Amino acid sequence: MNSIARTMTIIAASMLFSAVPILADEGNMGSMESQIPQAQEGTKDECLLVAMNCGKDVDSIQERIDRLNREIGRGTDVYTSEELQKLREQVDDYNRQFELINENSGG
Repeated sequence: MNSIARTMTIIAASMLFSAVPILADEGNMGSMESQIPQAQEGTKDECLLVAMNCGKDVDSIQERIDRLNREIGRGTDVYTSEELQKLREQVDDYNRQFELINENSGG
């Protein structure tokens, strides 16, 4: 009887340990802003500037354009004029890509 209880305890513990990664990943199911550490006030979004600290960050073209426009809207309080220019150039590039995709989609 003692060995059955011990076996059941070991099985239950192993099931709990295997569920920990699944439960940890559920915290990432929120909005993209909560996943980006640089989305805090007063900090630069390094992922947009130099593709650093991106983590699992995957945006559609429209989402990327929206993120870039939000960052540009933060202005010189956070970014230098050179960085803002770089962000504007990225917006232009993504807009061109988006237009090409729409033109070539057969609409």
